[in-house]
Amino acid sequence: MRDGSLVERAAGAAPAERLASLDSLRGAAILAVLCSHFLGAVGLGRGFDDAVVDLGRGGVTLFFLLSGYLIFRNVQVQPASTFLWRRFFKVMPAYWLNIAVILVADLLDAGAAHFPARSYLACFFAMSDLLGVQAVSGVFWTLLIEIKFYAFIAIQYRVLGRRHLHAVLAALLLLELAFRADRGHGSLTLAYFPVFYLGIEISLAEAAGWHPRAMRRLAAVALLLAGSLYLCLDQHRLGAAGYLLASAAVFVVALRGRLSNRLAGFMGLTSYSNYLYHSIVAGVVFAWLGTGRGPVASLAVLAAALLAATAAATALYRLVEVPMVGLGRRLTTRRAR
Repeated sequence: MRDGSLVERAAGAAPAERLASLDSLRGAAILAVLCSHFLGAVGLGRGFDDAVVDLGRGGVTLFFLLSGYLIFRNVQVQPASTFLWRRFFKVMPAYWLNIAVILVADLLDAGAAHFPARSYLACFFAMSDLLGVQAVSGVFWTLLIEIKFYAFIAIQYRVLGRRHLHAVLAALLLLELAFRADRGHGSLTLAYFPVFYLGIEISLAEAAGWHPRAMRRLAAVALLLAGSLYLCLDQHRLGAAGYLLASAAVFVVALRGRLSNRLAGFMGLTSYSNYLYHSIVAGVVFAWLGTGRGPVASLAVLAAALLAATAAATALYRLVEVPMVGLGRRLTTRRAR
């Protein structure tokens, strides 16, 4: 979704095989999200989602692991200001454009219930979750968690460096448990925030050459976080824990085997724009074609929605993401001179 390999490609920070594997993992994650969201809309998804306990949540979990893995690598080789500015240009312009598109669509749809101004303002400042205000898009919840992680890990690394990673993780888990005990319900932000640290643990295991001791530590962290998700989420608890363990296993296997797929890699490159716009594009497709009658017609509509969302994401990736990432890189390079 979010942590593009553009930055790594430009910096030469990773071998081409690893970049291809990461892009492919990101592509698998966005495909899981798209299929989960579209299957129900075309009348094929209820039994499927019941069986796999929300496939989209599995894709989101893989995205969080990828972000933890990549962001921790970036924050170690970039000054905090450079890291944060580059994150800003990678994420916020595309995000703000998405809000503007939603606002225009909202204003043009005279028959729909409109979002209040406070929702747009809260989303603009990426604070809708903190303020308890309804977001203008259902996909923003994951992005808002990631934005907070960017700031948190930059401060953490500036103060502690690589030290006390597990102590920080333990503190986050205790905070999560305390919140549930105090409020009687879980918090998506607190429940999923520690998942980024499993991505960091994968990065540390890879740096250690997949040494057995590092792998045992990775397995222990994965089991601990799976348990915390099971205890602290309000729904889909078993599925969330299972997806976390499965995503971590797939991640490690893909990295160690340098596994990649060209189509999945392409989907990975455009995953952020696809994540932001797939529901908007699919809504247009479904309104135009209907949602299908019967399995064959439904599958045809599903394929059309996937193709249209990917085409739109490709255009937005090239027209918005690439220029903005390049601008952020140029500005931070100029400031460093």
